[in-house]
Amino acid sequence: MFSNGEDEEVSLDSLYQYISEQENPKNKKGVECVDIYYPCSLLKEGVILVDTPGVGSIHKHNTDVAYSFLKDSDAIIFMLSVDSPINEIEREFLYSAKKYASKFYFAVNKIDMISKNELETYLKYCEKVLCEIMDTDSIAFFPISAKNSLGVEDILSSIQNDVQNSIDDILIESVKIKTKDIIKNALSQIELYIMALKMPLDNLEIKIKELSEKLKDLDKINEEIFYRIEKNSNNLIENIEKSLVEESKNIINETELILKSIYEENINEKPIKLEKEMKKIIETFLEEKLEKMNNEGLISLKLNYKDMTDLLNSEIEEIKSFISQKVYEIFKVKYNYEKTEYSLSKKEDYYVDVKHEPVIFFINLNNFIYFMPKRYANKVIYNKLSDKMKDIVERNKNNMIYNYKYKMRESLRSFKSNFNDEIEMLQNEVKNTLNKVILSKENKNDEIVDEIKKLNNIFNEISYIEKNLFI
Repeated sequence: MFSNGEDEEVSLDSLYQYISEQENPKNKKGVECVDIYYPCSLLKEGVILVDTPGVGSIHKHNTDVAYSFLKDSDAIIFMLSVDSPINEIEREFLYSAKKYASKFYFAVNKIDMISKNELETYLKYCEKVLCEIMDTDSIAFFPISAKNSLGVEDILSSIQNDVQNSIDDILIESVKIKTKDIIKNALSQIELYIMALKMPLDNLEIKIKELSEKLKDLDKINEEIFYRIEKNSNNLIENIEKSLVEESKNIINETELILKSIYEENINEKPIKLEKEMKKIIETFLEEKLEKMNNEGLISLKLNYKDMTDLLNSEIEEIKSFISQKVYEIFKVKYNYEKTEYSLSKKEDYYVDVKHEPVIFFINLNNFIYFMPKRYANKVIYNKLSDKMKDIVERNKNNMIYNYKYKMRESLRSFKSNFNDEIEMLQNEVKNTLNKVILSKENKNDEIVDEIKKLNNIFNEISYIEKNLFI
């Protein structure tokens, strides 16, 4: 179906011309959705599967499409990939998805690309992050390989079982989740609508103009908030980077002393013995030091995040309260707004897998070096492995700094985008409600009293539902 309402039937072979970015850049053809019918037992149960584009795409319209389906979703299959950690954009999507869907299935794709131990490490990382996001103690994963269909049957069987045995509970919980915010927003809008209806038309227009003028102050407030947040985040990353640079120097010096000591103790031994002893230090001592450096960097981030998060949320609440306050001052109505808690990336988001860094990929010494005079061969081995050790430390340090900067940048980008959208939506919500009142008063002035009575009845009925629905 196209955005203009027209339908077109096409073959599967030509479908790519409508849904790929290469053939249909920025959806210039205006494709709204594509319906594909397939003889599947799961679909016969009344299930509709919606395959959305991935969130965080470089093409904004793809992310917009994914978000647009959230409000109609009852259950979500969230696809993770072993070659990528959970990023801030996906984290943000899940926080939003919790407000609408009651059931989640977490599929982990590309398991054919890694070992069993690596998969376990990745799943442990994901579980920590997702437990926090979903506010639960455990997460069920479905490891799969889309390439060879490995594990796909498991997730399909789980969905099939839920459809047959738990569908009513899933749907009821989904409706409750969706209804909660709808009711609160509806009550505040009805109350504002009633109060505006009671005002004389001339007075109402003056009040709306007054509100519009007051809301213009938000632009200045927004700029000040973003400036303070960016300044704080830059200072935080700069301090952590200085700390990592200093710590990496200490690690190099400390490891260098150990390697030198081993070299001097084994200078007259067989070269292969010296090489083995030095490799052991790099494989154990150095790796332990790098992991400690990474953990300390993450702890530093975590400790400083609280101050930044508190600042973010207090500023957000200040702006929302500002809008609500202006509405109350003018219309004497307490306007409801959703309390959003923004948070920056937590410790687990920084997925620097130090253990699987190539710390054991040593120089390829030609066999003839072992037949050279011992003292000469041992000196070559010492110098080469010492240089390699420094390279390993430097590479890990740079990788950590890059990850910290990337996550902070993504957090702020996500915050700005969502924050601006949320404030704009809140402003438009108030303005649209008031504009509807003006039209209503102009068109049926003699029916205002009856309309107010009806709205009061609706308000009371919805309030009753709100009190009893979530018991």
